[in-house]
Amino acid sequence: RCLILFLKGLQLDKKDSKVHNTLMEKFYYLDNAATTKMFAEEFDIMKNQNESGFYNPSAAYIKARNVNDELKKARSVITRALKGTEGKLIFTSSATESNNTVFECVHLRSGDAVLISKGEHPAVYNAAHRLEKKGIKVYECPLDETGKVDFEEFKKFDFSKISLVSVMHVSNETGAINDIKKLCEYAKSQNHSLMFHSDGVQAFGKIKVNLRNLGVDFYTISAHKVYAPRGIAGLWKKNGSVLDALLVGGGQEDGDRSSTENVDGAIAFAYATEKTQNELEENYNKVLCFKENLLKKLHESEIDKFLVVNSTNECSPYILSLTIRGVKGENIVNELDKYGIMISTGSACSAKKAGNRTLEAMGKSKDDIIGSVRISFSPYCDYDFYYIASSIVSVVMRFEKNNLVK
Repeated sequence: RCLILFLKGLQLDKKDSKVHNTLMEKFYYLDNAATTKMFAEEFDIMKNQNESGFYNPSAAYIKARNVNDELKKARSVITRALKGTEGKLIFTSSATESNNTVFECVHLRSGDAVLISKGEHPAVYNAAHRLEKKGIKVYECPLDETGKVDFEEFKKFDFSKISLVSVMHVSNETGAINDIKKLCEYAKSQNHSLMFHSDGVQAFGKIKVNLRNLGVDFYTISAHKVYAPRGIAGLWKKNGSVLDALLVGGGQEDGDRSSTENVDGAIAFAYATEKTQNELEENYNKVLCFKENLLKKLHESEIDKFLVVNSTNECSPYILSLTIRGVKGENIVNELDKYGIMISTGSACSAKKAGNRTLEAMGKSKDDIIGSVRISFSPYCDYDFYYIASSIVSVVMRFEKNNLVK
């Protein structure tokens, strides 16, 4: 079957890609680090909310107060899942907004300094470097070869001069898991007034998160990474942490974020949170099997000699970063799309930019970075890994046959 589909693909050029897609009977979405499919139940939740609970939660009449109660319940569900009852969850429109709120609204002044890792998501990396226009120094901590923050290098910074640290919990590129508790404890032991933020977008709903244990001041999460709608996210703020509002206006979210609340999105987010938390361990083990199964098939194939695995065994199994030496990652992505297999070269938020800061910081060569792809799994999808692996092999071997693999 794979051979037949492969031969069909050879007969079609780019202009025929739409026709080719109609021939495909299988579609495998393996870019879940970019976004996820909503749970079916959420469509009914959002439909019912918009039909019977469309009232503005800030209004005084009873139906509006009932909507406000639903919003409070949703906030409580997510806060408890974060083990974050010693703080407050602020609903935002996106993780990008949450991250920007931290960098723009903590009390930083000219002459202050912030520390981020070299592997941060663009929403943190660019928000931090924008502060340089205000006279704020930005330091970048190196990564080790596994993709985690290099703790020995981390300890070399003068934290007495640093007001804010931001390190992502799980890398969106490789799945590397940073020891946020260890980093936070050390930084605060050097400077008790220092604030610590972590982008937890690829962690929440996939690995255990306990904000009480981590010790952070701020933590970012996003709904569309955990099978909930786009347009709703959260920023958790520890009690006592000073943070001005990025958006001012009607004073919603207790003045922390003015704007009419996305109530149906928040309720759907809470539903997805409960479901993923209840199935956290089961999902983790299932996805780990997915990752191991695919890698086994690729290592047993003739492309093993071209294959480099950038995600270590200690990384989150939800994300697998691979390098196919000698082939451009974007070419692999484009060719696999013809087979109904959707992967990426990395973060969708930086897909149009050359290079990969994370892999570069891990010490990967330019050629290895060019040949990198990211595969990200969902426990709620069924995958035919024989078909997927065979398709990857077919694509790479075709490049080799045409002397495009060096």
